[in-house]
Amino acid sequence: MLSQPIFDDRSLSQSFYQTLIQRFPNSLHQSIQDILTECRLGMAPSPTGVKTFFIIAPSVLIGDRLLHQIDTIIDRVADLMGGVGQVAICIHPPQDISDQPTTEVNCDRSPHTHPQYMMCKIFPVFINS
Repeated sequence: MLSQPIFDDRSLSQSFYQTLIQRFPNSLHQSIQDILTECRLGMAPSPTGVKTFFIIAPSVLIGDRLLHQIDTIIDRVADLMGGVGQVAICIHPPQDISDQPTTEVNCDRSPHTHPQYMMCKIFPVFINS
C-alpha cells in the first residue's frame, strides 16, 4: 500500500518557492544583497501563465539600482529557479497618500498598495546552456 503524501503538489511547490525566494539574495554579490534587503520578493504567474519572479523596490532610486544589476539577477534566476520565465522589477507606490496628486476622483485611499500606480519592467529569462 502506498503512503499518502504529506504535501499536495501546490503546497510543496509553494514551500519550495518561498525557500528559494528567501535564499535567493544570498547567491548574489553583497552590493546586490544590500539593495534587495530594501525590496520585497515574490513569485506569480503572468496573465499568459509565465512564472514571474517579482522584485518590488520601495523607490525609483532603488529600482534604478536594480536595473543596473539586471543581467546578474537574470543569470542567477536562470541558474537557480527552473521554470521561471521572466523577472519583473517593480516600483512600489508611496504609502503616504498625501504625496500623490489629488486629481483622480475615484482613487482608492486604503493604506495598502495602490496598483494603479505600480510600475514594472519585465525581462525574459533565457536558460543558460
